[in-house]
Amino acid sequence: MKRKKKQQLIEPPLPLTLSSIDGTPAHVFPNAQVESLRQLLTRLDQKEQVPGRLGVVAALRQEGVTNTAMALAATLANDQLKRVCVLDLNWYWPSESPLVAPDNPGLAAVLGNEAALEDVIAPSGWSNLVLIPAGKLARPNRPVMARSQALRELLNELDQRYDHLILDIPAILATNDSVPLASLSDACCLVIRQGVTPVEDVRLALDEIEHLTILGTVLNQAHYATPAVILKFIPTR
Repeated sequence: MKRKKKQQLIEPPLPLTLSSIDGTPAHVFPNAQVESLRQLLTRLDQKEQVPGRLGVVAALRQEGVTNTAMALAATLANDQLKRVCVLDLNWYWPSESPLVAPDNPGLAAVLGNEAALEDVIAPSGWSNLVLIPAGKLARPNRPVMARSQALRELLNELDQRYDHLILDIPAILATNDSVPLASLSDACCLVIRQGVTPVEDVRLALDEIEHLTILGTVLNQAHYATPAVILKFIPTR
């Protein structure tokens, strides 16, 4: 009698997780999301190096830009052992991460000479990944700060400390300051909520940032290829 071969049990990979100081999971990135970002990064590595400053943008609010920025940073830090800093430039709708202390004054305080850079860098639990929150910035000051020399100089300083800066950019169609902020990056990736983001809004957003290098799209909450109707608006490199 033939003996049946034992099936090899392959454990699925664990999701990437960033935990708070007490060990509580703060950000958990599912395998499907991480694999999608790995494919994007692999394609970039085959052509050239991943840009030092990578902006994450979307046409509209609540597309998942912050989550994608964090997942991208975690993937770079975990897979390539890069030193990565996630920088929230969205003073309009700043993200709230459990990794950031409530009393952290954020980037706005540094630019306003009210805090030192070291005071606003939030650890992630990984030695090579940190966060800098946006902080509170008065509405009249936001357009000025988005175009300021002070912000450019701060980014230059961070370039010297980290291999990659992941810039969390406000929605392109939500504020006129998004394009100047996105222009601070070397290249951008566009986040789209599959089945939610209107194609016309994607086209309008891409028109606004046509002068920038678009590395690709990230479909949030979906596991499908980018629809052809959207792909035709994205310039090839």
